[in-house]
Amino acid sequence: MTVVDQPVDDALEAIGELSSEVFKDLDIETTRSPAYSNEAVSDEHDRRLWRILADTGLLAAVLPASVGGGGTGLPGMVRLLSDAGAALARLPLVETFVAVSVIDEKHLPAVLSGELVITAALAEHPSTITAPLRLTGQRLNGITQLVPYPLSSDLVLVPALREDDTEVLALVSLSTARVGDQVTTTGEPLGVLEFIDAEVMELCDAVGEARALAALFSSATLCGIAARALAMTAEYVGGRVQFGHPLATFQGVALSAADRYIDSRAMQAALWDAVYAIAENGISSPRARYAIATARVWAADGARRVVGSAQHLHGGFGVDVTYPLHRYHAWARYWELYGGSAEAWSGDLGELIAAHPIEEDQ
Repeated sequence: MTVVDQPVDDALEAIGELSSEVFKDLDIETTRSPAYSNEAVSDEHDRRLWRILADTGLLAAVLPASVGGGGTGLPGMVRLLSDAGAALARLPLVETFVAVSVIDEKHLPAVLSGELVITAALAEHPSTITAPLRLTGQRLNGITQLVPYPLSSDLVLVPALREDDTEVLALVSLSTARVGDQVTTTGEPLGVLEFIDAEVMELCDAVGEARALAALFSSATLCGIAARALAMTAEYVGGRVQFGHPLATFQGVALSAADRYIDSRAMQAALWDAVYAIAENGISSPRARYAIATARVWAADGARRVVGSAQHLHGGFGVDVTYPLHRYHAWARYWELYGGSAEAWSGDLGELIAAHPIEEDQ
């Protein structure tokens, strides 16, 4: 299935306008702050919001026309994820979008209608997985962790090793897993899944593609988080008066905010460079792989700097649990480490450049 066709600009604009309308009234304070306890803020994703995305056609907009979708593909997914990140939308969008990009089209109509929710075990960097899941025929065994919303999703996409040690993706019903509790820095629920001879619904070989898409989609989420934190900071320092002047007029504040604006714009530039590199060269090409790794490093490092400066420039309000900014710091920290840190991706980028020198791709 192809989800990387470059859409016309007006289709992307329509997704942006509709998603802005859907997310603008989302009240992130309806779930308690993760700062109050070490327990999950909820057992499930925001089902009401998921239904709204389905009913408004936003889920359909990014899916192929062959299953009744709008066909905006990868650019549409990235635009929607950026807006969802800015709103701190409590949804397994990254995981679902990875899944619909690689699995058989027969499952997509149910995703389009909002009836099927798919999560994935892609939050760990491959280098940190010491005991991978194992496949024997169509049966899955082993333990995986850091799986978002395991109690409110229907299916899970997991990397696993065949008997010959080749890695594949397995689509499995969550009803076949024993689920243990984990919690993110955001307070959202994660799961430790144990499979004992679980029957696999579908297998595919697109492990590298899935991990690359997860990196790209998490980068899009971070771009949205950073952009909103920056906007909140601009509003705060523009209205907060100290010594008879707005904070924004102080040189140190202005320079710090300007540096973070550059970070945010660079993050977005790297993100969209990766999107169009995939569209023009294919997701497995060296050009696309360079761009995805670069986007991931920029997103992880840039978001950390943006939310850190935002908290600093907000003063005490930056860490006040009754003020929303601290939530953006928590979300940025989770997505910064999703699929591997900036340092891990820098290592991947170095290995890629060593194997495929940049001049060969020009």
